[in-house]
Amino acid sequence: MGLHGSVPVLVDSWPPDRLSQPVLLVLYPCNTNCCRGLNGTSCPIVGTHMRDLNDFRYFEAVVRNGGFNAGSRDLGVSKSTLSRRILALEHDLGVRLIERTTHSFAVTPVGHEFYEKCRVAVTELETAEMLATAMSAEPRGLVSVACLPGACAATLGAGLPEFLDQYPKVRVRMVIGQRRFDLAEEHIDVAIRGGRLDQPGDGDLVIKRIADVASRLVASPQYLAQAGSPAVPEELSQFATIARDAGEAGETEIWRLVHRSGEARTIRIEPRIVSHSLAVHAQAVKKGGGIALLPEPFTAGMIRSGELVRVLPDWAGEGETLHIAFTSRRAMLPAVRVFIDFAHAQLRGLLRGACDSLADFVDAA
Repeated sequence: MGLHGSVPVLVDSWPPDRLSQPVLLVLYPCNTNCCRGLNGTSCPIVGTHMRDLNDFRYFEAVVRNGGFNAGSRDLGVSKSTLSRRILALEHDLGVRLIERTTHSFAVTPVGHEFYEKCRVAVTELETAEMLATAMSAEPRGLVSVACLPGACAATLGAGLPEFLDQYPKVRVRMVIGQRRFDLAEEHIDVAIRGGRLDQPGDGDLVIKRIADVASRLVASPQYLAQAGSPAVPEELSQFATIARDAGEAGETEIWRLVHRSGEARTIRIEPRIVSHSLAVHAQAVKKGGGIALLPEPFTAGMIRSGELVRVLPDWAGEGETLHIAFTSRRAMLPAVRVFIDFAHAQLRGLLRGACDSLADFVDAA
């Protein structure tokens, strides 16, 4: 690659007979002002040298992850190596990209501009690598997965040993979280998500549907014996409730309920307990904490055992779709393709079966 105006441009790679693996290199002009203002014409200085393109990858990862420690974990490269290579990169460029102190990390204005160019270059290189690797029929390499916490993550985790036995050259990195991950920006290959399929920003993604999941209102028999049961959805505000997301203040949440006839109601509640964890919900509702709106596959077994009973059984929560999102079928690595098939089968199996007891549910969550 050549560098002109801090923009890397591919020119060549080191001959593979010189090293055990080909190494992409960059061509730099010297650190003078001769190239400025030439509007992209060739540098007149003959004295150029070559640099390993990994330095650009290192810089991009450090900035993207917000520091050397996080960049080191992401790349699997020591912090000292990252620091040394980026210092060398700054020396060759003749500019400061990152301001470092003992307790702070800040990217300079030049560093921000350089990062945007590096990000594009790294993405293109990864695409080229994917194209080359995809020509191999054997799945290999790292698959980065973002997954919902709880039963989805636990189910995939339980199946991974068998999956990796089947594909011994594949590695899997799982990131767990409720938030909606940016697959391209965060270098995620596959995301396991729940919710509506027409979310903003999903236009460039391929969606593989797993199943539609309805939620049901449930409570413990002990709580209903003490507090009574609501006759209509509007009465839910008079009962203790357990909610998943009541906003930053944790004061109110909206439950959208649909009657079997198709009639819809929007109910505002003031939950006593708020948590993203379905395990917290299961424990709290079983112990008499109130009424919860939980995914039907995870309540069916507890209802059969008598630990929970349905509240307003003719009403259900607004349906969500459990699905797999990935960036493109084009140039998809074989390892990513087989992981998508594995995840789809595992999670379909989870939803076909219901947890038989609270203990099973909590273990899964």
